[in-house]
Amino acid sequence: MCRLLAYSAREKTTLPSFIGKDFSKFLELSNVHHDSWGLAIDDGTQTELLKAAETAINSQTFSDEVNSRSGTGALLHFRWASPGLPVSDENAHPFTRDDISFIHNGALSPYDALQDLVSAELLEQRTGQTDTELFFLYLLTEIRKSDFLTGVLNVINNVKTNFDYSSINSMIMNPDYLVVVSEHNPDNKPTWADEYYYELRYRSDENGFAVASSGWPQEGWSLIPNHRILIIDRKTSQIQVIDL
Repeated sequence: MCRLLAYSAREKTTLPSFIGKDFSKFLELSNVHHDSWGLAIDDGTQTELLKAAETAINSQTFSDEVNSRSGTGALLHFRWASPGLPVSDENAHPFTRDDISFIHNGALSPYDALQDLVSAELLEQRTGQTDTELFFLYLLTEIRKSDFLTGVLNVINNVKTNFDYSSINSMIMNPDYLVVVSEHNPDNKPTWADEYYYELRYRSDENGFAVASSGWPQEGWSLIPNHRILIIDRKTSQIQVIDL
């Protein structure tokens, strides 16, 4: 299980600056979600990927990078590895390719459930062992058949309808959109977690949008109900919510 955080801003900024003083509270979540950290930053011309199999709150590298890397959007992920999946840099999120970045919280069962849906070309490029990387490669397979939003919606609807999972909460970003999927089974949360563990919320103001997992202060943020997809148009700042 993992913690997710993303932003899409009107002007280039660092993630801690955009989130504000409560970013330190989100960082504390890596004490539990401690198996890796990963950051994908859209700087306006390309997506930079930084990740390591270490605990974010204890990492000087993480602190240096997150406070110095500036962009108009980013995805941040703290991983708590699913049982049986190795802790390694290759298995850390985000996964990026073709200016598309992806993070996920939850697990599909079995872990290789989506393998047959990934194109042969993309499957050969797999570097790790996780269900999430296969999820990402399946997204890319479908996006390349159509367009970004059509591919994403087709994949999410197929996974929701035909596969077993604890959660497919996820965030997918490209230069045009930030898509946030709230789709989970509350009964499959960690035994120690509260009933809000899988909930995702977003904040919107004159500076842009932030979206994040629960477990830290989110006063004034709006809930993305379960079985919903939030689509943020990064160019126009328009949003829409789609039922699953």
